[in-house]
Amino acid sequence: MNILLIAGYETTSISLTWTLLELARNTDIQTKLREVLMTSAGDPTYDQFSNGLPYLDAVVHETLRLHPPAIGLTRIATEDDVIPLSEPVHTRSGKVVDSISVAKGTHIHVSIPCINRSNSIWGPDAKDFRPERWLEEDGIPKKAQEIQAYRHILTFSDGPRTCLGKGFAIAELKAVLTVLVRNFVFAMRDRSDKVEIGRGILQRPKIAGEVGAKVPLYVRRYEG
Repeated sequence: MNILLIAGYETTSISLTWTLLELARNTDIQTKLREVLMTSAGDPTYDQFSNGLPYLDAVVHETLRLHPPAIGLTRIATEDDVIPLSEPVHTRSGKVVDSISVAKGTHIHVSIPCINRSNSIWGPDAKDFRPERWLEEDGIPKKAQEIQAYRHILTFSDGPRTCLGKGFAIAELKAVLTVLVRNFVFAMRDRSDKVEIGRGILQRPKIAGEVGAKVPLYVRRYEG
């Protein structure tokens, strides 16, 4: 039950919080998303959430790229291996290496945020919230395209242990976001508020200097 709650509830709610935060900070993106959603008659179907509404899809995946709920992946090597590096690196001793030897039983940690926000992978605007990158012809850099995970991000892990519920989670996030953005306008409580990450198993946003993982927003009904 704990796994079900953490993996299927907490992660989606945290992603929704980050999305609303980014929309509150980027009002032009929020306005554009609302206009797109308003042009869609009725409630979108599951197929539309899965394969349609490209701007909504871009906003959601940009949030998942920039703010993955989980901080990393840990794996244990089942046998001795040598991992090739995409480019040589300098070790602390000053030696240049182009591969890393991994012994059986070694614990390996991969930082999801570091990969998803890497300038060398996603370009100089990697740390910017820019949904348009998912819609532009060359918006996804070739380095990012080399990542074989879902949509070239590690948010849902990869390989045989990839998240089985990612399709449902994304549809759920899009459905809730559609209702909220169609009916409400979100704004920052104070433009001077500095948002930071509350450290823990999952990456929750918080206001610097305040107690607790929370981000107060002004919410008003959209009047059209």
